[in-house]
Amino acid sequence: MTWEAVATFALSFVTLVGLNLGAIRWLLTRNETELGSRINDLKRNGSDFSHLLERELLQLKATLPVEYVRREDWIRFSNTLEAKIDAMRAEVRAEIADLRVEIADLRARMYQPGSRLAPAADITP
Repeated sequence: MTWEAVATFALSFVTLVGLNLGAIRWLLTRNETELGSRINDLKRNGSDFSHLLERELLQLKATLPVEYVRREDWIRFSNTLEAKIDAMRAEVRAEIADLRVEIADLRARMYQPGSRLAPAADITP
C-alpha cells in the first residue's frame, strides 16, 4: 500500500463519515421542526380546549346555585304544601265525624214516637 492509496482511503472514509453526519444532522433538524410544529398545534388546540372547558365551568358555576336554590325552594314548598293538606285532611275528618254524630242524633230523635221530627208516615191522627 502506498501513501496515495492510504490517502484516498482516508479521504473516502472522511467523506463517507461527513455525509453520514450531515444526513443525521438533517434528519434530526427535520424531526425537531416537526416536533416543534406538533407541540405548537397541541398548545393551540389545548388552549382552545382549555378555554372551552373554562367557559363551560364558569357557566356551570353560574347556573348551579340557581338550580340548587330552585330545588331547595321546591322541597320547602312541597313540604309546606303537604303540611297544609294534612291539616285540611284532619279538619275535614273532624267535621265528618261531627256530622256523623249529628246525623245519628237526628235519626234517633226522628224515629222516636211522639217526636216533632218524626216522619209524616209515622204520625197517626
